[in-house]
Amino acid sequence: MILGGGMAGLTTAWELTSGAWRDRFESVTVYQRGWRLGGKGASSRGEHGRVEEHGLHVLLGYYDATFRVLREVYGELDRATTDPGCPISTWRDAFVPSGDVGLVDVGGPAGPEAFVTRFTGDGRLPGEPGAEDRPLRPLDVAVRGLRLLADFHGVTGARARPTEPYLSTSPRPRGAAAVDPGLAVRAGALTSLAALTVLAERAAALLGSDDLDEAWSAPLTTTLVTVRDELRATVRASPAAWRTWELVDLVSTTLLGMLADGLLSGQGYERIDHLDYREWLALHGAAPTTLDSPVVRGMYDLALAYEGGDRSRPRFAAGLGLQLAGRMLFDAKGAVFWRMQAGMGDVVFAPLYQALVRRGVRFRFFRRLDQVHLGPDGRRVASVDLARQADLAPGRVDYEPLVRHHGLPCWPAGPVVSQLDGDPGPDLETHPAGGAAAPGVGRELLEAGRDFDVAVLAVSLGMVPHVAAELLDRIPAWGAMCREVATVATMSAQLWLEQPESALGWQGPAGVTLSGFGDTFDTWASMPHLLVREDWPAPAPQGLAYFCGTMPDVPDHATGERHVRQTLTRFLDDQVRVLWPAAADGAGFRWELLHDGQGRVGPDRLDAQYLRANTDPSDRYVQSLPGSGRHRMAPGATGVANLVVAGDWTACGLDAGCLEAAVRSGVLAARAVRAATLGGPAGGDVP
Repeated sequence: MILGGGMAGLTTAWELTSGAWRDRFESVTVYQRGWRLGGKGASSRGEHGRVEEHGLHVLLGYYDATFRVLREVYGELDRATTDPGCPISTWRDAFVPSGDVGLVDVGGPAGPEAFVTRFTGDGRLPGEPGAEDRPLRPLDVAVRGLRLLADFHGVTGARARPTEPYLSTSPRPRGAAAVDPGLAVRAGALTSLAALTVLAERAAALLGSDDLDEAWSAPLTTTLVTVRDELRATVRASPAAWRTWELVDLVSTTLLGMLADGLLSGQGYERIDHLDYREWLALHGAAPTTLDSPVVRGMYDLALAYEGGDRSRPRFAAGLGLQLAGRMLFDAKGAVFWRMQAGMGDVVFAPLYQALVRRGVRFRFFRRLDQVHLGPDGRRVASVDLARQADLAPGRVDYEPLVRHHGLPCWPAGPVVSQLDGDPGPDLETHPAGGAAAPGVGRELLEAGRDFDVAVLAVSLGMVPHVAAELLDRIPAWGAMCREVATVATMSAQLWLEQPESALGWQGPAGVTLSGFGDTFDTWASMPHLLVREDWPAPAPQGLAYFCGTMPDVPDHATGERHVRQTLTRFLDDQVRVLWPAAADGAGFRWELLHDGQGRVGPDRLDAQYLRANTDPSDRYVQSLPGSGRHRMAPGATGVANLVVAGDWTACGLDAGCLEAAVRSGVLAARAVRAATLGGPAGGDVP
C-alpha cells in the first residue's frame, strides 16, 4: 500500500513491479487524494488546453535515477507501436538538452544586467545503467575543478572556442572569441597540479582509499592560494574578465576549503553541513564579490534556499551546496538542463501512470489520507484512516483520469465528473487551515494484516504532522525531523504574451532558464515551445514565460493568493525590464502585452494568467538548512516495523528538494519493502 502519488510513491511502485520482483507481490495499490498524480510536480490542462503547473520544473543532466526510470517507462510503453498517434513517443521526444543558463549581475555599472552562460554538452546520456549508484566523491570534484581551472588558463592561441563552462558579459553565448592574456596566468602550474591530482586519485583508488595524503595537500594549497591571489590582482585591470574571475575564485576557494576541511581525506560532504554554503566559502577566503556573484545567488535561488521565504535569510547546507555544484558543473550528461516538451504531468506522470496500470498496479483516486494509527506497542501501524472524496458512477469499476490534447494523454484541471456519482467540489487537493477537512462521501479504514502488509508513507513532509500525529507524539525521531527539516511556501506565475520575447527586448537565445535577480520572482524560464501543445484560438499568444520564487508564510490560502498577485504586479512594474526592456515604459509594465481573450485592461489582465500560491502543506518545498540533514529519516529506518517512508525529505544520498531526490528515495523505499516482506536488501542504505 502506497499512500501518496507523487514521484517518490510512484517510483516505489515502479521498483516493486520491476524485473524479478514483478510477480513477488500479491498487489501494489496507490491511494491518492483528488483526481491526479504528481504531488508538487503535478500539472494539468486548463482553458484552451493550456499547461498549468505547480511551478517551474526542469530536469538536470545529473538526474541519473530519474532518467533511468523514465527511459524504462517510455521503453515499456512503446508508444510508436501501441499509441502511434501520440506526438511524444519516446523519452528523447519528451526531454531535450539545453546548455544555456541565464544569470543576472545585480551590481552592474548600469544596474542589473542579464547574461547567459553556455555549458557545452557531450555525447553522454543520463540514466545509463548503474550511473545512479556511482557517487560523486569530494576527490572527484577536486580533480574536475582543477581541470576546469587549467582549461580556463591554459589557452595559448589568439582565438579559441570554449569547450567548458564560461561566463560572458553578453546576453548571447559567444562562439570563437579573443582570449584575454591575463587569464593565462599560472597555466603551467595548474595543468601540472591537475595531472598530479589525477595521479593521486588513481593511487588512492589502487589502495582502496579516498585519502589524499598531506604530501599532496600542501603543494596543492600553496599553489592554489598563489594562483587565486595573482589572478585577483590581474583581473582587476580587466573588467571584462571579472565574471570569469568570480567563477575561478569560486572553484579555487572550493578546492582550498576541501583541502583545509579534510574532504579529500576520506570525509563526506556532511562534514561541513553544519555551515551555510556562503559562510563556508567566506571562511576559506572567497572574495566578497564572489559571495554575491550571480553564480552563487543563482544556486540559492534554484534551491529556494531562503529561510521562512525571507530573502534576507539565505541559508543552505555547505556540504550539499558543494555536492550540487559539483554535480551540476561536472556530472551533467548531455547538457546541464533537459527541458520538458509538454507539462510535467504530460511527460512524466501520465506515462508513468499508464505503464504502472499495465503492470497491474491499482490506483484508488479520491482517497484522502487522514491519519496513520499505531498499535498499542507503538512499533507497528495498526490501521490507516481514509476519507473517500467521491464515488464512481454506477457501473464503473475504475476511474480513468487522463484526457487527450493533440493526441497527448494529459491530466485535466479537475475531475472527470461524468465518471463520478456527483460533483465532489473544488477542494479535493486542499488541506484546511485550522478547520475540519471536508467529510467526503464516506470513510475507509484499512487494517494491517487484512488490507496491507507494509504501508509506504509517500506524502510531502509538510503533511506528515497532519496525517501522522501519533508517530510524532510517540517516536522522538519523527518529532525531531518535522521540527528541524524546514519547508517553505512558494509562488509561481505563468504569463501568456502577445509578443515573442525578442520583441520585448530580450537579446539572448530562446528557451533560457535564468536565476539570480529580483527580490521576489527570482527565476524565469522562457517556455514558448509549449504553445504548440496548447489549443489557443486565433489570435494565439506569441510568448510564454514562467516565474517562481519563495514567499513568506501567510495565515490562509486566500491571503496567499492576494500576496502572489500583488507581488507579481510590483515585479512586472519595477523589475521585469531587466529581462524585457521593451515591456515597460515610464508608467510601468505594459499590461496590454498579456494575452487576454476578454479584453480586460491594466492589472486585471492577470485574471487571464495562471498564478499559484503554494501554501498547502503538500505543496511546500523541502529545504536543506545547515545542520538539518542529520534529522532526515532513511526510508527503511522509521522505527515502525511495517512502515516505510518515501519523499525528497528523506535521507537518500541527495538531501535536496528535487525530483532526483524523490526518485532515489523511492528506490530505497522499494528495497525496504522487499526487506520487510521478502527478505530483500535493506532499504535504509543510501546508494
